[in-house]
Amino acid sequence: MKGIQSLLNLLLWLCFVIVCGCNNSPPVIIGFSGQLTGKLSDLGVQGRNGAMLAIERINASGGIDGRPLQLIAKDDHNTPEGAIKADKALLKANAVAIIGHMTSSQTIAALPFSMTNGIVMVSPTAASSELSNQKDTLFRVIDETANNSQKLAEYAISALKIKNIIIISDTNNINYSRSFSKTFTKSFEQFGGHVLKNITYSANQSTRWDHVIQTLKNMKPDGIVLVCPAQDAVSLVQRIRASGLKSHILSAGWAYTEKLIQWGGLDVENMIFAINYAADNPKPEFIKFKELYKQRFGSRPNFASAFGYEAVLALAEGLKKTDGSAQGLVEAMAPSNNITGIISDFRLNSSGDAKRNTFIATIQNGKFKTIEVR
Repeated sequence: MKGIQSLLNLLLWLCFVIVCGCNNSPPVIIGFSGQLTGKLSDLGVQGRNGAMLAIERINASGGIDGRPLQLIAKDDHNTPEGAIKADKALLKANAVAIIGHMTSSQTIAALPFSMTNGIVMVSPTAASSELSNQKDTLFRVIDETANNSQKLAEYAISALKIKNIIIISDTNNINYSRSFSKTFTKSFEQFGGHVLKNITYSANQSTRWDHVIQTLKNMKPDGIVLVCPAQDAVSLVQRIRASGLKSHILSAGWAYTEKLIQWGGLDVENMIFAINYAADNPKPEFIKFKELYKQRFGSRPNFASAFGYEAVLALAEGLKKTDGSAQGLVEAMAPSNNITGIISDFRLNSSGDAKRNTFIATIQNGKFKTIEVR
């Protein structure tokens, strides 16, 4: 059956290419801006791959008004300067819109350029609450981080009975980290808990993990909240467990990737996450997406690839209204009708933001497992 389906998809695509070739339909150019190299490249590469897969599926179904979509990807190097440079290059390449950026900090850095030039940005994973409820050219398919951090704080108190906690956050993506930490602290203390300390560090600089671990050993918190990428989460958790600390370890969704499990092994078992994505999502569309992604890229998708895919779906809805043109696209994007996503159905509100369920998840036997949906 899979072979037949693949053959049918190929035939559909060939027919589409022939028709487009006969009509000389110019492609609709879509840009992608994200970190494709460096320490956090997993986020950008997965986001780009998800966007690419969505574009291929849309093209196989006829494109936008008979025109194929074409993706051009640029590396923002995870810096404000790189973000603006990448977007300038995409605008010069005649991109009608940009999928990106993948971090809140680079999204905020690039937004003035987007606003000045009237170009739509659809971010898969920029979750900072600082971007919420704004009338601008930015649209997001992920929920704001405040909702997830609040629900993680509620779970820490109600289910884990944690009374005091230490937060460790990476300031390299300061807008996201600050938003998550601030809301978590407020919610956790409203529910009767106490945040003992907020330890910050920069992933771009050499970090004295021994000093961090000594602080944790001295203060002996019931729980530790990590707001950092998977690589740093693994480094911290391994050192925490080696030190003998038995604290519950909770995490923002940033570290919720397959790399965390691959690198962390047994040390990351039983971590708790709050995220708008579930690796074990039973939705048929999500299961199909995982299969297609594995066939196309030879690896399993993560949250960045799923939201990258859905970002293209949201953009395609807007482009259908403008016949693939950038003109009028900002107004066409939001509020949107219901969009059939692979994670869940969603819609963009008048501010271009999506509201999502929060999945509380853990790691058991080397796999992500959803505990509950809030």
